[in-house]
Amino acid sequence: MRWGMPYKGSKNAIAEKLINAMPDAEYFVDLFGGGGAMSHCASLSHKYKKVIYNELEPLVYKGFTMAIHGEYSKEKRWISREDFHNLKAIDPYVAICFSFGNKMKNYSYSKEIEPWKRALHYARVLGDNSQLRAFGIASDGSRADIKAHKEEYKKQYIAWYMKNIMKTDKVYQFEKAQLEKNIKEESEKLRAYLIKARDGAKLRSSDVDKHLGTNGMSGHYFGKSQWEFPTKENYEKMQEIMPLLYKDYDDIIGLSSLWQSLQRLQSLQSLQRLESLQRLERLQSLERLQSLERLERLQSLERLERLQSLERLETYNLSYEQVKIPKNSVVYCDIPYKETDKYISEFDHDAFYKWALSQPFEVYISEYDMPLPFYPVYEWDKRSTLGAGNKTKTVEKLFCNRKPKMEVYKQLEL
Repeated sequence: MRWGMPYKGSKNAIAEKLINAMPDAEYFVDLFGGGGAMSHCASLSHKYKKVIYNELEPLVYKGFTMAIHGEYSKEKRWISREDFHNLKAIDPYVAICFSFGNKMKNYSYSKEIEPWKRALHYARVLGDNSQLRAFGIASDGSRADIKAHKEEYKKQYIAWYMKNIMKTDKVYQFEKAQLEKNIKEESEKLRAYLIKARDGAKLRSSDVDKHLGTNGMSGHYFGKSQWEFPTKENYEKMQEIMPLLYKDYDDIIGLSSLWQSLQRLQSLQSLQRLESLQRLERLQSLERLQSLERLERLQSLERLERLQSLERLETYNLSYEQVKIPKNSVVYCDIPYKETDKYISEFDHDAFYKWALSQPFEVYISEYDMPLPFYPVYEWDKRSTLGAGNKTKTVEKLFCNRKPKMEVYKQLEL
């Protein structure tokens, strides 16, 4: 069973362990609800008569409430990179299903893999295999077929990408040659402009050097070998003795800058092509479509709609200390971990510790470590969910603001 929405730091993998580690009560209060894994699991555990989900971040809260009301049951949109950047701040589906590592910040797919993932989306979600066929791939887009023909399809996709996105080497070399030709022509015009001004003033290159206080530098201004345009300071000094240099430096510097950046541009183009090819060669998991897996998680929350209608699930968009906690409640806090990446908002851990220790009831907190006098009650290994593909094992701990009364807890060494 997968619990809640896909979200950074989700407790999906250990939700049942956490619920089993906490006592029965009338209410389960999930003060830092996030993707709702704990609320989802608690709601279906039959340990609690009512679940209270609270989440401060408006977009995350909006996504959870939309999901439990079934508003994603017919969602099928493919979200492009451009769509993502335009909509991620207002559309939970976009931010949650198409962000890298579920962090709601960056697009989940690299530019090299985006066309492939779009084709899979169209095939699996919309039943349209035309984009796969455009790659020269006769596939239904199913995981089984893609996995069975992985290397074959990978070669076909790379060939398509190079031809249609990176362009063929022939086209690339032609465009590069045209760029070189245009810049060479413009630079030759600039050099001729400087020579005409020097000759018009009846000066030699050595005379220009003497006026500039340089030793042979003017050879770069007037000669073809290693030609470059003067700096603004030298150009304005040259205007003092060369009246035909009538153009303002700022009016022509664009052409000079264009010439000077050619080598850097060519190097960058070559590097980008090489990096793209390397990323394409490293393509793995062609059969996976993370956005669809995440959408399915959103849609699974629709099961909680009936709990909402029975008034067994309450939702709030408040700061944790603003939530009114009923008597006979189990309070659970999945706070932003102190030594991990920042979430969407800053979090004052010291203020939270003070609040938790002042409460008259037991407060259970997930963290890697907590200061005294917080009491550790359980621990287990868990794979980190703070990034896509992250396989780092961590020791997950459940703390309490006081030593629990129940003897069933497995106490840890302090």
